Amino acid sequence: MQNINKYRELGNVTWERDYQAALEKSEASSKPILLLFQEVPGCSTCVNYGIEALSFPLMVEAIENEFVPLLIHNNKDGEDAVILKKFNEPAWNNPVVYFLNEKGESIVSKLSYNYSPLALYDKMIKTLIKLGKDIPEYIKILEKDLKIKYGHKSTTYYETPCFWSGETSLIQKEGVLSTEAGWISGKEVVKVDYDTEVVNKQELDAFAQNQGFYKLMDVRNYKVDKEPQYYLFNSVYASLPLSFAQRSLINYAIPYKAFDPMVVLSPKQLRWIEQNNKINPKAYQMDFEKVWKETKQEENETPTYDKTTQ
Repeated sequence: MQNINKYRELGNVTWERDYQAALEKSEASSKPILLLFQEVPGCSTCVNYGIEALSFPLMVEAIENEFVPLLIHNNKDGEDAVILKKFNEPAWNNPVVYFLNEKGESIVSKLSYNYSPLALYDKMIKTLIKLGKDIPEYIKILEKDLKIKYGHKSTTYYETPCFWSGETSLIQKEGVLSTEAGWISGKEVVKVDYDTEVVNKQELDAFAQNQGFYKLMDVRNYKVDKEPQYYLFNSVYASLPLSFAQRSLINYAIPYKAFDPMVVLSPKQLRWIEQNNKINPKAYQMDFEKVWKETKQEENETPTYDKTTQ
C-alpha cells in the first residue's frame, strides 16, 4: 500500500494502487475490496468526497480494517486506464465505488451519483452482511456519528434534576444518537441529538417526562458543563479521542454495567488505551478529529505523499 492522502480527494485512507496486488490481498485476508475510481486532482465534488466520506477517523478505520482499499485514478494513462476500461467506467468522472471479492466480482451494486458519507457506509454494511461478516460495534455505531456530523438529526433539550443521570437515562431511548450535560439559565439540562427516522419529538418528550424530566420552552444560551458525560469523565477512557456516540454509550455503560465499554472502541483506540497513550486527561471533550490526528502523530503514523511517484 502507498500513503497518498495528501490529496484531499483521497481522504485519510491508505490505498493500495495495484489491482492484482489488491486481489491477492483480498484472497489472503478474506476481506472484500473497496475500489475507488477517483479524479486526482479533481473537481469540487471529488474533493468534497475525500473530505466528507473518506476522512472521518472511524470511517477510515472501518475501510482499512474490513476492506482492502484500492484506488484507481480515472484521469491517468497507464495501468489506471487499463483498469478503468476493464470496469467500463468513463474517464474524468466523479467518484465511483465498487465492492469486489477476491476474483474481482461485484458483491453489491456499485455506488455512483451519490456522494453522501452515509451512502458509502450503507454499501459497506451491505457488503459485510452479504459476506456473512461480523460487524464490530464501533462500525455499527459509526452510523450515529455520521448522522450527527452531517446533519441527519434533530436536537432538543430537557431540564433534569441531575444532568449526569439524565444523560444515562436519555441515551437508552431508541433513536437517541448522543447526550450531553449542560446549562441553560442556571438549570441543569441534557442536550439530545436524535434520529427523526427512528423516534419523533412527541415520543421523545413522553419518554423524558416518564423519566422525570421537563421540556424547555427557551433553549437559548446553552452552555456545556465542564464535566459532560460525568461517568466517562472519571474513567480511564477520558484520555481517548472519542466520537459523540462513543462518549454517550461509554458514559451509560460504566454506571449501568450494561456492557464492556471496550467493545465500542476501534482497533486504534484499543491500542492507545492499552499503551496508556495520553495526550490530555480530558481528550474526550476536545475536537475528536483534531485529537485523533495528534494521537496518530504521537505514534509517527502521519502519512506522507511523494507526488513524483504518482
